Amino acid sequence: MKKKNFIDLAISIFALTAIYALFSQNEDKSHIMSPSQFSTEAFETDRGWGYRIRQDTTTVIEQRSVLHIAGNQGFQTKQQALVTAQLVKHKLDHGIFPPVLSRQELDSLGIRNQ
Repeated sequence: MKKKNFIDLAISIFALTAIYALFSQNEDKSHIMSPSQFSTEAFETDRGWGYRIRQDTTTVIEQRSVLHIAGNQGFQTKQQALVTAQLVKHKLDHGIFPPVLSRQELDSLGIRNQ
């Protein structure tokens, strides 16, 4: 009798484990980061550097000048434009729209009144 109870218990545990494994595969995985649908690129202008952010092949943002800096100046370097574009892309990826950058954010990237 004890052997039959043990076998029944083992089968029950196996069945419960299989059911748990089956349902845990279908759990919501929306919290896992998916690849960005946006890409960034820098381009040279007559006033410095700017950046574009594309969604697939469509340009969604083209920034030729640095916000919060007088004189419609571009970024001093390609690297500054790309780092700024990455921060804007990060905001878009996290549903922040419009993805406006503050003076403090630009300052933290090393972009100041030039």
